[in-house]
Amino acid sequence: MADGTGTGLPASNRGVSEFRKSARPISVGIDWLAASVDLSAVLDEQGYEGNRGDLCADLAGEGVQARAVAEMVACHFFAGCGIRVADVAGKGRFYKQRVSLRDADDNHVGLIEMGGPHTIRQDGIYTARIELTGDGCRLYVGAAGSGHAKRWLELRAKLESCAGRLTRVDVAADDLDGEFPLTWAMQIWEAGEFDNRGQRPKARHINDFGSGDGQTFYVGSVSSEKQMRVYEKGKEQGDPESPWVRYEAQFSASRRKELPLDMLRDPAGYLLGAYPVLRFINALASRIDVTDAAMAATWKSARRHLRRQYGATLTFICKNTPSDEALARVIRTLTSPKLPAWASKQAAESWPEIVAINAGAEQ
Repeated sequence: MADGTGTGLPASNRGVSEFRKSARPISVGIDWLAASVDLSAVLDEQGYEGNRGDLCADLAGEGVQARAVAEMVACHFFAGCGIRVADVAGKGRFYKQRVSLRDADDNHVGLIEMGGPHTIRQDGIYTARIELTGDGCRLYVGAAGSGHAKRWLELRAKLESCAGRLTRVDVAADDLDGEFPLTWAMQIWEAGEFDNRGQRPKARHINDFGSGDGQTFYVGSVSSEKQMRVYEKGKEQGDPESPWVRYEAQFSASRRKELPLDMLRDPAGYLLGAYPVLRFINALASRIDVTDAAMAATWKSARRHLRRQYGATLTFICKNTPSDEALARVIRTLTSPKLPAWASKQAAESWPEIVAINAGAEQ
């Protein structure tokens, strides 16, 4: 492995003392969340007056009331966030009933699960499980123009009031400029900077072999209490030239260790506590930059797809339409009232700039 001389990368025998200062703040945020909560406490908050014994029996069996219960749970935790409950409940595994959470365009953004004997804690609390995917987290923090820190503090308070326990939290640090590339992460692992109590965690490298799809480097196993994933996020989003690298830590609760609710208040601090080598993370920046970067990368991918699949058809339309005004009218007849899943409504103000920046790409 190269020693990184002249590239800002540390030589494997020098450790990581020679850090560069990031050109702009590294954006840190929560990118996945799962928690168990006291279902009875949530129902109390929602004013449910039905028989709890009958309800528990139903949720452990046919689940006739599963969707109605999921509606109450979603209302308690996610009201006003643009998150709704799917029309139909399904069967789960550990939890007997599973109801998908959806966004306005009917995309899956999370889960609510409940029911079954294995969901009762040792102290007798009958639990439900809530989950937000990465898209669900972005939708949650972007709702009503709230700052992401305020949103997570609100959720922390609601979880605390319902005996909530975090079971999984993914914390993502986005290096949009690629100042700390995947090769840097591989070198510091080799230098022992990810070692824990003298033990070298297992690592795995998935190489794209120059395809432009993006590489991934794993530190630790997915079954452990923590795992670091370093991957070329911009390339994954569809832009083979993007420098964007994501450092994402997956934290999982275990019988030995719980995840503190304060992770929602200070995800950057918790990330640095678990991985001190990531001390280049110097600020908690706005997540809108990340949304813009994702949109820009996916827009470039969409343009390439349109050119490959429909380029000839578009050429025919352009050559046979008498004026720009007529061309605009023809294009409008081909549009849909919906936005694609990757075109975030929260970043709508940035869209004209994104298009302008990429207007001359791939000519």
